[in-house]
Amino acid sequence: MLRELSQLLDELHDGLIAAEARGLPVEVQLAHVEMTLPLELRPILRDGGCVLLADLPRSREINAWNAMPSRLTLSWSSDGGRP
Repeated sequence: MLRELSQLLDELHDGLIAAEARGLPVEVQLAHVEMTLPLELRPILRDGGCVLLADLPRSREINAWNAMPSRLTLSWSSDGGRP
């Protein structure tokens, strides 16, 4: 289900925080996380502006009907800086 990109990013961040909090069997502290994700993207016009909808691809198959998904590289750092 496509949803606003900001919502997808919030969910990914929440998942990282939850994984860090679980930390089983040892305590885990994430200092820097970087990931590259395939995404289905669709810009839509809403309320006089443009909103980018996104989600992970529903299929891994690439053919004439399913184009190569876009890729988004994200990076989160606990100190707000770059590694």
